[in-house]
Amino acid sequence: MSEQLDHQAPSSDENVFVFPLSFAQQRLWFLDQFEPSGAHYNMPFGLRLRGALDVGALELALREVVHRHESLRTRFDVVDSQPVQIVSEEVCLHLTLVDLRDLSEREQGGRVGELSDEEARLPFDLRRGPLLRAKLLCLGEEEHIALFTMHHIVADGWSLGLLVRDVATLYDAFIRREPSPLGELTLQYADYAVWQRGWLQGEVLERQLDYWRERLAGAPPGLPLPTDRPRPPFQSYRGARHHFRLRRELLDGLSGVSRGEGVTLFMLLLSALDVLLWRYTGESDVVVGTPVANRTRSEMEGVIGFFVNTLALRTYVEGRESFRELLGRVRETCLGAYQHQEVPFERLVEELQPERDMSRTPLFQVMLVLQNTPPEVLELSGVRLEPLEIYNETTKFDLTMLLTEMSDGMRGTIEYNRDIFDATTVERLCDHFIRLLEAVAEDPSRRLRDYALLSAPERERLLRGFNPPPVELPERLCVHKLFERQARLTPDAVALEFEGERLTYRELDAQTNQLAHYLCRRGVGPETPVGVMMERSVTLIVGVLAILKAGGAYMPLDADYPAERLRHMVEDAGAHIVLTQGSPRGAAEWGAGVEFVGVEEEWERIALESSERVESGADVGNLCYVIYTSGSTGRPKGVAMQHGALFNLLSWQLASWTREGPARTLQFASFSFDVSFQEILSTFGSGGTLVLICDEARRDVERLLEFISKERIERLFLPYVALRYLAEAAASRGAVPLSLREIITAGEALHLTEGIKNFLRRLGGCTLHNEYGPTETHAATGHMIWNPDESPGVLPPIGRPIWNATVYILDESGEPVPVGVAGELYIGGAGLARGYLKRPGLTAERFVPDPYSPEAGARLYRTGDVARYLADGEIE
Repeated sequence: MSEQLDHQAPSSDENVFVFPLSFAQQRLWFLDQFEPSGAHYNMPFGLRLRGALDVGALELALREVVHRHESLRTRFDVVDSQPVQIVSEEVCLHLTLVDLRDLSEREQGGRVGELSDEEARLPFDLRRGPLLRAKLLCLGEEEHIALFTMHHIVADGWSLGLLVRDVATLYDAFIRREPSPLGELTLQYADYAVWQRGWLQGEVLERQLDYWRERLAGAPPGLPLPTDRPRPPFQSYRGARHHFRLRRELLDGLSGVSRGEGVTLFMLLLSALDVLLWRYTGESDVVVGTPVANRTRSEMEGVIGFFVNTLALRTYVEGRESFRELLGRVRETCLGAYQHQEVPFERLVEELQPERDMSRTPLFQVMLVLQNTPPEVLELSGVRLEPLEIYNETTKFDLTMLLTEMSDGMRGTIEYNRDIFDATTVERLCDHFIRLLEAVAEDPSRRLRDYALLSAPERERLLRGFNPPPVELPERLCVHKLFERQARLTPDAVALEFEGERLTYRELDAQTNQLAHYLCRRGVGPETPVGVMMERSVTLIVGVLAILKAGGAYMPLDADYPAERLRHMVEDAGAHIVLTQGSPRGAAEWGAGVEFVGVEEEWERIALESSERVESGADVGNLCYVIYTSGSTGRPKGVAMQHGALFNLLSWQLASWTREGPARTLQFASFSFDVSFQEILSTFGSGGTLVLICDEARRDVERLLEFISKERIERLFLPYVALRYLAEAAASRGAVPLSLREIITAGEALHLTEGIKNFLRRLGGCTLHNEYGPTETHAATGHMIWNPDESPGVLPPIGRPIWNATVYILDESGEPVPVGVAGELYIGGAGLARGYLKRPGLTAERFVPDPYSPEAGARLYRTGDVARYLADGEIE
């Protein structure tokens, strides 16, 4: 097959010629059919002209350029069910004149901006053409602005320079009354389209495609960029820009590294961008797009047309390697891509058939563009030209980084999708990119994970500014002391209700003291776990408080668990007493060392004990409860929580209530769930009434809704799923429990659905608290939602650290990640559990030293949860 691109014999009909579309044109044609009124592929640019301008000569020069380049006389239509390009022999381009001389300088500036925006956003009709518009704004006798707009289907970035160069050459000739000095083109774009269709097939195509199939096999469908908002289901192409500069000294340093490593400056910049994207996403498999001029033959260099192609450059980034090692791999990637650059990106997508997603571009969502040839300085006779940047506020990718070498350094622009990114986020990303480049210029031999993205103030803000200063509590008590203090303050207030049974604070205090004395006489004291296997009842609450008063640690045992698991928990904890209601199943197999105490059956004996307060000797450092969690291995592990940690949480909780005074609080949580402690002790600590509900009504959302209304519940702890079901039930019944004033949700991610929002709206004035904290730390952060309509997104933040809690979001190296970037959530401070009961190895693995705390022995709990900071310090 001949490599020569000859001028093709066209199909003709009078004054028009019909040609097939190039592969790139075909894609834009189909996109235009999908959204015909869009201006996403408009290419606007402008020139400021200072000097005595001959408008007639300028218009003649433009018309001659249109005559010279067939692409500027091309429109697109369908012939025999196939899209084609139709080239007219002649198209008369009119230079539209707009006189702004009567306006003030300030008014001129505003009007120029308006007209530039209008031109940039005005869509083309591909069927009718022409696909080039020109407008001349007259600001004064020797000052004009020329606005040009072309559609990308007939031109590319290279073409813009050709248009200006040809116009300048022709203008200079015409003003001197000379003929065009430009020789006839030996090739037109339509010829290239015909050649491409004929050449790129069979063995040639397969050889090129084989490279890309191998190179892009298994590539991720999308890069999980940390966006500020969820990605819309369809691309809107709404764009914005952030501008920046790289100083000359930095550019010289980067160029020196490039030369020393035998790579181009583009390869170095791509490597740095790959590292940044890896740090931002945690994704080691990174694909970045880049355009290539694709004018691989000399005949193409002077032709206006859509030649540009896009390459998908895939890089594997590993934190342990050095930047120098990454550079070598990126060099091989780029060289291989350049050798196989003639497969049109559109044809590649068609061949690879990646997972299609209308919300983003296929194969890659980030583009890098480097312009490293100095811009050509052009002048018309007696007229100085200055480029005028015009932006039509569209973008085709999530992020596009455009870099241009200048005499004083490098000019950069980040074009971004404003549907998903805020300006501050892109500005922060840009700062991190520059800081990374500075570090690379200084030392390219460092490991990738060791390069710091954060400035010192930014790092300090993440570590200190987003963590509140310590709150000095006036006292630190064992948590049951909160109840005892309230019993002294309001002895006759109702503390507990269940199915018609009521106990005042005085009565509940007396009964729990009696059971506490009974337990003490059976060996219960500080650090003694006591199992509780009871149904929801008044007796259960009495048992929990009595264990704490005796100095022991409450250990819930769910009767629905398998007997083998229950036996393991009791044996593992070394609990020799289990409080029950009757004899549990399989009790005989639990071992002779376990004493089962049926509290209700034993009450006559228990009632003989003293009702005076017990002095157990326990303090805030002693165990408060042991709650077993499943663990990843399936072997239950006991989280050992001490009084001081829980007291800190309750102190914060009592201070953060939005409803003043005692409240009627529903006890909803399972007693194997740490939230039950918040329900019980925060209610008693504030003098409220704890209202118990039977398990049958608790599991039936209709009965639960009715119970909340009937019992005038004011405060409610619910997991998200239960809250959603409750909101749906309220909507279906057309009634809401208007007594509710506070809802606290924890234990799973809150989704602020429209049903929950409607529920809160109808309640009017009910505050929703979103709390987060694993069993190992109890609640560690909180976020308050006053108005559901003002809460951003469906997934609200989990808030900020509670009193005396510390929260860090760290990368795999234990370094803080930037705002907006996901990392692992670590929790430290006063709320940490002691660890896992009798599991020192596991405790050491999950409870690690806090490298950022000045306190000796400070620890952090590795949650394993992924989170990120929002700009205001809230955690998402």
